[in-house]
Amino acid sequence: MEQEQFNKILAGVKKWMKHLLVRYEPRMEPMAEVGPFNLDRYYPADMLRSVKRVIVDRCPVPPLAATGIDQLAEIENWELKGIPWGNIIFIRRDLENWEAVHFHEILHAVQWQCLGADRYLTAWAIGTIIRGYRDNPLEEMAFRFQSQFETEDKSFDVVKEVSGEIEKWPESYFDIERIH
Repeated sequence: MEQEQFNKILAGVKKWMKHLLVRYEPRMEPMAEVGPFNLDRYYPADMLRSVKRVIVDRCPVPPLAATGIDQLAEIENWELKGIPWGNIIFIRRDLENWEAVHFHEILHAVQWQCLGADRYLTAWAIGTIIRGYRDNPLEEMAFRFQSQFETEDKSFDVVKEVSGEIEKWPESYFDIERIH
């Protein structure tokens, strides 16, 4: 894929996201005020204050069919449990009390914070197109830490762990030329 073509897709997603967040702003609630969860054992208080949650019937996805990339277009039909858009996480209404989905989506907000919007969206798109949703590096990391969260009763610093891993990522995770 050409950089210019990908930049147009990225700009479109970011514009869509900006409108989405304005529309849902009245419904946003800081994760620090949501509970009863034990997420403060994993995330610092300032992170839980800055990440906000919106409960929705269906998680919002941009019009990805317009990209012409089949692997992205199919996402529009997925029944996502949650999705991050920057530091705003959208959680499906039927899962609003499931602590693990909140843990997972806040972890994505940490990734987003570490990478910035362009690099996060680029890595997510490339990873999903090349490896598939579950094996894309951002999702693999989130599911791995979610599993640790669900199976071990030992707290850990998610921000430190995630930022440490991302620092070691190869530039190929952000190379749009890998998309054919």
